[in-house]
Amino acid sequence: MTPARSMGIIGSSRPVGWSLYTTFRDTKAEDHATYRRFAEPQWNDFDYIAAGLNEETYMLAMKNASIPANYTSDHQLVFEQCVKYNVSGEAFDPNIDPFHDPGWPTSQVIECDSGWVYDKSQYKSSIITDFDLVCGMDDQTQITQSVFYGGFLAGSIINGTLADIVGRWWMLMVLMFVRLISGIAIAFSPNWWVFTVLRFFQGYAAISLFIIAFIVGTEFVGPSKRKITGIIYGIPFALGYVCLAGIAYLVPYWRTLELICVSPALIYIGLMFFLPESVRWQISVGKYDEAEKTLVKIANSNDKPLSGPFFSIDFKKEQEAAPKERRATGIDLFRQPRMRLRTIILICTWMVNAMVYHGLSLNTSNLGVNDYVAFAVSGAVEIPASLLSLVAIEIKFIGRRISLSVCLLVAGLACLCTSVIPPGAALTSVAMIGKFGISASVSILYLYTAELYPTNIRSVAMGTCSMFSRIAGIMAPLILTLAKIWTPLPLVVYGSACVIAGLLTLFLPETLGHKLPETIEEGENVGRKSDEKNTTSGKNGVYILHQDGRDEKELKVENGGVNTMDYANPSFNIQDENDHGKRDSGVQADLSE
Repeated sequence: MTPARSMGIIGSSRPVGWSLYTTFRDTKAEDHATYRRFAEPQWNDFDYIAAGLNEETYMLAMKNASIPANYTSDHQLVFEQCVKYNVSGEAFDPNIDPFHDPGWPTSQVIECDSGWVYDKSQYKSSIITDFDLVCGMDDQTQITQSVFYGGFLAGSIINGTLADIVGRWWMLMVLMFVRLISGIAIAFSPNWWVFTVLRFFQGYAAISLFIIAFIVGTEFVGPSKRKITGIIYGIPFALGYVCLAGIAYLVPYWRTLELICVSPALIYIGLMFFLPESVRWQISVGKYDEAEKTLVKIANSNDKPLSGPFFSIDFKKEQEAAPKERRATGIDLFRQPRMRLRTIILICTWMVNAMVYHGLSLNTSNLGVNDYVAFAVSGAVEIPASLLSLVAIEIKFIGRRISLSVCLLVAGLACLCTSVIPPGAALTSVAMIGKFGISASVSILYLYTAELYPTNIRSVAMGTCSMFSRIAGIMAPLILTLAKIWTPLPLVVYGSACVIAGLLTLFLPETLGHKLPETIEEGENVGRKSDEKNTTSGKNGVYILHQDGRDEKELKVENGGVNTMDYANPSFNIQDENDHGKRDSGVQADLSE
């Protein structure tokens, strides 16, 4: 069981039939009174001492007489967890053995109808134990997780637009309160239904906070620093992943753990008062006076005073009079044949990435090793995966396409191999190779997708692909329920999908060393021989914002390679190719956690 399971988010517990409570009688008077509230008096009123039995023999006889059992393929006796023999109105006899003699009156099997006893040796509480999500209800945990990812989908679509309207700062503040309130409320959930609804709002706020915080970070740094910003931003997520395993180990109570995990929101709310609004957003909506104040404040804090005014009256009038262009839609991604094929392949690849990433993350408890260790390692492998992918994509003979394909194939083959490896250290190692591959492919995919589309539909492309990936994320927990049919089946599904996606990416064009397309025509020609004239040999179009608020296109050479992060931010798009148009800062897409 993963640490997330110990929070009650996912997982299973081991219910033992309530007959263990209703049939086992302790000699202590206070315990005897407790049992008698629920048990059949005739069955429990057996004096094992008078019968010459010791307590251990008596308890074993009661268990054999009240709980059905079967032998496994390796000849081990396993007791049922969800059914019991009907002992109502029967008197206990040590010779009762319905397993070997079905003629006994108690051989009728019924469902456990009075509750369950749980193995709490590792997890003291979870939603499994608190809400009795067992014996026909065990799939409810995966439904809850799918609802959580449904919140991801809703947050990605709704809050991106709201951040454009009301600003980044206000959305961050509001969503932080949503995260805090929903987290506290979850810790006091009275039942599964309330818990699941609150999980939706947690997902709704969590992904939006991730996206908008990334956007603010990239909008505050210059083009030359966006690449390192993207790397640093992803590493704390993996570190938090690892830390959660340790915290969950120390706090095996899911309600307490939830309160601990949500408590940092109080610190973030306090820090928000030191975070200025995005200058780029202020300019994009015509708040030039506020943008100027923000710039002066930032400059003074860095001991680099700026002289104003930054935005002349003529510039403001020119921006107000500039015609508004038609905003691109998802339909534009399918108008041209080559772009249409590219879009279909990328949508499939994004869906596979999201499904497999979340699926492997949720499946760490089924690897046959310590749940906490498996969970921590699963998060730790994301750090080298991200760093290695960012190096590989800049190597000339590898590039983006081969890197993405290899990572997907590695993840897919590793998942397929797990179907023939027994639970244990070997299975965990192979599964972590799969997690490494899928984590690396996620890092590459955002960058690669941004480079395959022209500027005017890049945000739309990222938003469309991301939306489909969220839908696939909803499916990931449900696929895990296929383990009821065949234990390795979920990983076989994940692995097969990865292999197919890895082969499909080979049909995409390479973008390393080519300048980013700016028009639909250039986007359609990416990968064709006619596109060779757009090869930059280490140059890339970079758009910078001057103090007067104007955009200027210039070619920069950075480290002999393409400065891909200038365009890798899928959520902040300035329509640079239209020099006379207004700046359009649109939160159109999201990033994987």
